[in-house]
Amino acid sequence: MSDPQPDRYRVEDLAEAADVAVDTVRYYQRRKLLAPPQKEGRVAWYDAGHLARLQEIRHLADEGFTLAQVGALSAKDAGGQLADLAAQHAADPDLDKAELARRAEVPEFIVDLVVGAGLLVSSSGEGDSARFPADAVDMLVAARTLVSEGVTLEELTALAMRHATHVEDVIDDAIELFKRHSDRRGGDRDELIGLMHRLVPVASDLVGRHFERTLLSRALARMGDDATGDVLSGGLVVLARKLDERVDPLAVFATAADPNRALWIRPDRDLALVGLGAVETIAPVGDGRFSAASAARAALAARVKRTGPSDAPAPVLVGGFSFSASGWGGPSGEAGRGPDWSGFPEAHWVLPELTFVDRLDGSWVLAAARVVAGESEEDAIDSLDRRIDALCADLPGPLTVDLNFENGEVSDEGATAAPYESMVADAVSSIAAGEFGKVVLARTHDEVGIDPITILARLRERYPGCAVFSLAVGPRHFLGASPEELVALDGRQVRTAALAGTTGVGWDETSDAGLASEMLNSAKIREEHQYVVDDITNRLAALGLVGETLAEPEVLRLARLQHLRTPITARIERRTGGVSDMDVLRVAGVLHPTPAVAGTPTAAAVNWLEAREAFDRGWYAAPVGWCDLDGNGELRVALRSALVDATSGHATLFSGAGIVADSVPADELTETGVKLRALLDVMNK
Repeated sequence: MSDPQPDRYRVEDLAEAADVAVDTVRYYQRRKLLAPPQKEGRVAWYDAGHLARLQEIRHLADEGFTLAQVGALSAKDAGGQLADLAAQHAADPDLDKAELARRAEVPEFIVDLVVGAGLLVSSSGEGDSARFPADAVDMLVAARTLVSEGVTLEELTALAMRHATHVEDVIDDAIELFKRHSDRRGGDRDELIGLMHRLVPVASDLVGRHFERTLLSRALARMGDDATGDVLSGGLVVLARKLDERVDPLAVFATAADPNRALWIRPDRDLALVGLGAVETIAPVGDGRFSAASAARAALAARVKRTGPSDAPAPVLVGGFSFSASGWGGPSGEAGRGPDWSGFPEAHWVLPELTFVDRLDGSWVLAAARVVAGESEEDAIDSLDRRIDALCADLPGPLTVDLNFENGEVSDEGATAAPYESMVADAVSSIAAGEFGKVVLARTHDEVGIDPITILARLRERYPGCAVFSLAVGPRHFLGASPEELVALDGRQVRTAALAGTTGVGWDETSDAGLASEMLNSAKIREEHQYVVDDITNRLAALGLVGETLAEPEVLRLARLQHLRTPITARIERRTGGVSDMDVLRVAGVLHPTPAVAGTPTAAAVNWLEAREAFDRGWYAAPVGWCDLDGNGELRVALRSALVDATSGHATLFSGAGIVADSVPADELTETGVKLRALLDVMNK
């Protein structure tokens, strides 16, 4: 709610009044270009002086001054230094990230995206100290123009990366060509440099004109050959309708024949999602895949026309990410060592053709389609309306499966004990040597005769406090019941939690309480848990999201396990108009991987795992979930999970344990066995 006093602004209102991003305001504060706000409790208030200073910064920047130069000017100094600073700027035109984003009129995360993809290289420095050449503005403006015409950032980035790869090859060939020409003339190094200065502009112009002519001619030819006109399409429509009766989301998922299917059930939140088919796919690669997916979500949201009741759910993306940007091969060094993660790439998010949303107010269906050339949005919506009519006439009834099962046990501990215990011992030695403070070491377990639908039904029944999920590609399911929320975003409320430290459950409430008390009083477990709490709060702070945590952890009790859990909340400031540049995918990118699934320090722990862990994690222990086109959503860490082939019935289960200085190999093996039983229980009759 707006403050009734004049000339008082919250940060989002100040940013809107100054026509800058909220991130830019915070960046100026970190650079000490803008005075800190006045605090009243937890609310930060800015005044007219802050607005005037922002306008002054923009004015000086428009005159060509860098932020470092602006910082050298006091609010009263607009005279003698200006000429000198202008001369300095002419000699040193490099821009920092905030200034580059401001001149190109793009959010700062777009700069992160382009840099992360390797398409823009700083001329000096890294991170917040990175500086970019002035011509980088033109590159970002060109990208912004293409996006405004309907090209998604993910598509544009993929094209640019393919182009960059070929450009590197062309550059190598050009250098060899110039060198051979120089050698024929008996030239030395200076001769070669001079030759390149003369010929590179000519060759670049030649190659550029050829690329332009070829692109235009081939595009026109392809459009002429395309009978459907899909090449010219760009807009999408989504129609939402509330169903007359509730549907069983698992039954819809089980009876669907679509190659791409997704299921997400939160019994404790009275929420379930089912996504069928894919009308749009976001699949960036590399270390920048989180920010690339976030940018693509924002661009996609701007292209979608929504129609239906005002209280309808927003269109939803479903999917997940891999644990790392590329799989690791384990001790043998063989790339792609099992299990087989084909169909589950480094990132995969889809806008389904059909999305079923079951929530407290009933069941909804959202149908999505592209608007092809020659078709109006109204025609596309009418077509979706007819499709929903046909769908409603043939909805499946509630699913019935055998919910009777016995507690499962790990049958192959003898075969896996020695290798796993040996790796734990190696990890303890590496910790003692100071390589890292903690590492989360995982292992696999195989089962046969598994039906994924039966398992999902049993997981829904047994673990109402978890997120039951399945992401299916053909007959292959990555499924589980995750107890760990990586991040959820609802409006302006960010919610996450530190979950680390595990014990079993007892025979009754008294024995449960005794085990929980032992866990709470264990120095080893509390140290492991505090690693995670501190790491998460530090990462959120990097996005300017500083929230509150409980002084003491709470105990989360599941059917077979108890964990230490510390809830963490924060608040984001979103723009009041246009597409938000903050979403749950972007926040997840700074949180993953947490110490709870990797270790501390994270980079050192992950490097050790890449060299030593005996299998490819794929999507295990990585973020999976949903994100709507407004940026809200929930991503969970894919723990208590398995990769199941419905055709063969084979399942690979995953389990890990946090290794610290005083870890005992046999105890850590036992902990992984306890965690495996969370799934084994529902796999045994």
